Amino acid sequence: MQRLKEDIRLKILEMGKRRFGKSGFEKTSMKDIAEDVGISTGNIYRYFLTKGHLLDEILKELENQIEDYFKKLPSNYEEINLKQDFDQLVSLTISIAEKNGDVLKIMFNSPEEKQFVKFKEHILTLFIDKMKSIAISIKKDNMDDVLCESIARSLFEGFIYITKENMNDAQTLKDNLEQYGKIMISDIKERL
Repeated sequence: MQRLKEDIRLKILEMGKRRFGKSGFEKTSMKDIAEDVGISTGNIYRYFLTKGHLLDEILKELENQIEDYFKKLPSNYEEINLKQDFDQLVSLTISIAEKNGDVLKIMFNSPEEKQFVKFKEHILTLFIDKMKSIAISIKKDNMDDVLCESIARSLFEGFIYITKENMNDAQTLKDNLEQYGKIMISDIKERL
């Protein structure tokens, strides 16, 4: 019985992703998702109290993948292999675009939705914190926080824009992200 509940919950998450991607967050109802899953509208609320709670759970999966990447990434420049670590970030981005394209589509098309704003701010904070620790390890004397944060924000926004514009073509996405990495991070130690 417990396994069946988990199967239904996972199916609700999957159908939620698809429906949100197809119809958009605002135009999707819990009734629509329940029909896609093959359960009653009342039953879906046993798993998720609101459409927002369902979206939060979907975004949490993405957050966990991205957090894992940043946890594994060294914070000291001397321990970093820029090419390898950036290639891993590109691979993660492509994987997310392929597996969660529906979620990304609604995120890109509903940028003011509070869950997406919160998600983006959280990922941006991870990005900024990691960039600051790396920058400090490169430049031992006082690294200006504003400068470091502006570099991190530029990298992040560029990644977001490239992903948004190329997410339906994995090869172009990969090529553009790799080229972007070369432009943005090559010789970064010397430039700081």
